[in-house]
Amino acid sequence: MKKSYLLSFYFCLVFTGFCFAQPNWPAIKSNATFFVADTSYAAPYLQPIQVGGWEDGLNITRDGKRLFSTYLPVDALSWITDLLQNPFCFNFDPYYRGPLIGVDTLTNIFGCPNYMQSDIITAYRSDTSLSFGAWTPSNLQTAFSFDGGANGVLLNSDTFDLFVYTKDGAGTQSTDIMFMRNVPVNPSTTSAVSILSTSGQEDNPHIERISGNQLVLIFDRDRYMHYSISNDNGTTWSTPVLITNVLNDQAPYDVQPHLFNDGTDWWVYFCADNTSGIRCIYRSKQLIANDWNSWGPKELILQPTGISGGHGNLMAIGEPTLTAWGDLSFVVVYGNTLTSDTTDVFDCDPWYMPKKHPVLTGMNASFKNDFQLQVYPNPAQNTITISGGQAYTAPAEIRLYNALGVLIKTAYSALPAQFSVEDLPAGIYLLNTQGKMIKLIKQ
Repeated sequence: MKKSYLLSFYFCLVFTGFCFAQPNWPAIKSNATFFVADTSYAAPYLQPIQVGGWEDGLNITRDGKRLFSTYLPVDALSWITDLLQNPFCFNFDPYYRGPLIGVDTLTNIFGCPNYMQSDIITAYRSDTSLSFGAWTPSNLQTAFSFDGGANGVLLNSDTFDLFVYTKDGAGTQSTDIMFMRNVPVNPSTTSAVSILSTSGQEDNPHIERISGNQLVLIFDRDRYMHYSISNDNGTTWSTPVLITNVLNDQAPYDVQPHLFNDGTDWWVYFCADNTSGIRCIYRSKQLIANDWNSWGPKELILQPTGISGGHGNLMAIGEPTLTAWGDLSFVVVYGNTLTSDTTDVFDCDPWYMPKKHPVLTGMNASFKNDFQLQVYPNPAQNTITISGGQAYTAPAEIRLYNALGVLIKTAYSALPAQFSVEDLPAGIYLLNTQGKMIKLIKQ
């Protein structure tokens, strides 16, 4: 979103001094180097779907099959820099890079020959062992508004239980968070409603269902991290609370929060400066259960170290999101300080850092047709065991619905897992995990 571009412009000024041959982008990207502080991860790599445009605001779904991005088909930093000098009917032609991917560059109320805004694009792969297919326009794209920050909680392989994204009103500096329930995995804007709307800029939202009808939303507001709770399935939301424990200790530069449950604890992954002023990815563990302002010391996950060979500069990393087994999706911003072309200085691309031991065999099997959801005993009285078959031991989100389709219980655990039904009335229930559903009888 726009705030990210201005922040990254700050990096240009601080790290390069000024911006002045055409960048050798293949050399720049292939020579990016990092320090992987979390040794449970393998080396990060550039996603093959990267294009010349600006791919920001990444979010990967927990099943690892869908990727959303906030996209502009331009060098966003150079565009912003030059736009400040000529804000009315700015000529975008020299700045176009990469495919448009459905972005409407014409519609505007000013009568200008062209116009630029961000749109949401998406990519898909049928199996996590494959590379993502090419970027395509999402059904969320609209003309003449800055849209981004797409993020959802999967109900099954075809449906999002919860979905949020951001939208800037035409001619305004505010950014609102839009919310939807029970929508397709490539949703349209039809049922979207604005929540937590203020005159400020709410950005980088991440939503999770905690239990029953309780939801938590964590996000940036004017570059400070906040959270809000809903106890009625998203109809109303509590007044946002500024997170003060560990997070925001470098505000307004602690940003892009992402919640993740490892089966035991909740963590928040986010982007912040290290002591040398370098943008890194960190995480912090929740200390008190369901207290979203209670976080432990931050732990360094990934730090950029530069571009080897003198080809350019590695400016920043950020936008961390994770798959269910902990693989990390993020963005890298790089540039070339030796260019004389002020319209092609910076780029932002999607990168990926896989876990070394995420039980890949089970993980991939879980999303194939041979994934076998097993529940026993069934009928049950007290505790059930949920299994995905002999080979599957990866983390999974478990959801239990009553006969009317109302979600009444959730859990997140490695399979096989034990799940208590002792407190439930006798009857018929539906248990859903990893896109599979089975009928459960409680005696």
